[in-house]
Amino acid sequence: MLITNCFSHICKLFFTLIFLLSLNFNSLAVENKDIPKSAKLLSQYLSIESITGNERDAGIFLSEVCESMGLHVEVFTEDVDTFKFAASLYPLDQGKPNIIFLNHIDVVPAEKPEEWTHPPFSGIIDDGYIWGRGAIDMKGMAIMQLMAMKEFIELSKTEDLPYNVTLLAVSGEETGGYTGAKVVTDRFFDRLNPLVVYNEGGTGLPGVLSNDDERKLFGISITTKRTIWLELSLTMETSGHGSVPPPEYSIKNMIDALSKLMWENDNREVRFTETTELMFNELGKLESGLQGMALRNLRLFRPVVRPAIKRDEILYSLVSNTITITGINSEAGVPNKIPANVTAILDCRLLPDVETDDFINQVKRWLDNDDIEINVMQEGIVASPTKIDQYYYKMSDAIKSVYENAEVIPILFPASNDNKYFRAKGIPAYGILPTYMNIELLETIHSIDERLPVKSLLEGIDVYKELLHSFFETN
Repeated sequence: MLITNCFSHICKLFFTLIFLLSLNFNSLAVENKDIPKSAKLLSQYLSIESITGNERDAGIFLSEVCESMGLHVEVFTEDVDTFKFAASLYPLDQGKPNIIFLNHIDVVPAEKPEEWTHPPFSGIIDDGYIWGRGAIDMKGMAIMQLMAMKEFIELSKTEDLPYNVTLLAVSGEETGGYTGAKVVTDRFFDRLNPLVVYNEGGTGLPGVLSNDDERKLFGISITTKRTIWLELSLTMETSGHGSVPPPEYSIKNMIDALSKLMWENDNREVRFTETTELMFNELGKLESGLQGMALRNLRLFRPVVRPAIKRDEILYSLVSNTITITGINSEAGVPNKIPANVTAILDCRLLPDVETDDFINQVKRWLDNDDIEINVMQEGIVASPTKIDQYYYKMSDAIKSVYENAEVIPILFPASNDNKYFRAKGIPAYGILPTYMNIELLETIHSIDERLPVKSLLEGIDVYKELLHSFFETN
């Protein structure tokens, strides 16, 4: 049970992270001389609403800030829904190997704004927090990256540094990255000449290690699950009046098939991938006793841990392919008319080593109805996990230099993000928001009262500064 609780706790915490040009922010708060400039800048950035599909104003604001600092700005595309730019220490024309600080401009909508403590697009600084949609996901990290780069602008003018550093801000991440990171990697990859990418993914969390409450555990994601959205469609011509139900008709047969599918999904196979085994092994090195031994030897303990894993939905989703029914639709009509057509939408999340065709064939077998057609609505790109290398350890060391008693492990992030486009190109891409926050704050992502502590913003900046110092070996 202790082993299972440890598994469950870390996965729940990281999963929460799963899975954001009018400056109408609180002027009194922003003008307060005790508030750091970085917090004021984030406040301004948050006050520009940039829900996916409407990123340009926020992108223009951030690009102009970068240019005013002395960075070399290149706008790749500037449509309202596809705005993306690079801001670099050196012009991209120089072709230097490039350290990419990736972030996305877009945020999800702020539902139920009346329930927020402060308006979701106010950017108000209050009680030690910067409030607003996107504070954590992920405008806050963009400011961390930018303010760390600022320290090296003058140095880049006086010395020929071995690497370029680029803040890469893109659109459309919240809807799959097709208008943002995908366009960049398809059209501007060679121009960027990426060496390594640092983006969102894991974070730092309290209370994960059972044998030492004082140690802070950070997870750097090296891969993610892959998204596939499927549409199931079934057409059956039957008698059309609901008062005399036929033995078989479209909605009934679809529901029967979905029931079989969900039974199989509820009893799906537990699969430990190379990444999850690595994650649990590294976690086991930090734990003591039987719990640590079990984490380090999953293959040996599989018969024991599998049943326990299946009892925890978050943990179960991390080590299996998942299927969620997100919609059932039929043609509009009066209540007593039996429709001939029915569709169902499935949100499927696949482990990194699973092939699309193999998975769809499995879905067909589970549905057990040859009349149901399966159409792939949208599919995430196939990308191999990033191998742990020197760039992972540079970030790990930077975290440990800023946070006392910090430990760092590699993780599989169960949601998807823009890192996959660079991984598919063979570029190492690491996901980490280098802050240490409690679960209550992380649960505000895509929810009400999203906010970032000023302290966390400053600590994140320090981590990125330490990271760049390690590349340039400066003090």
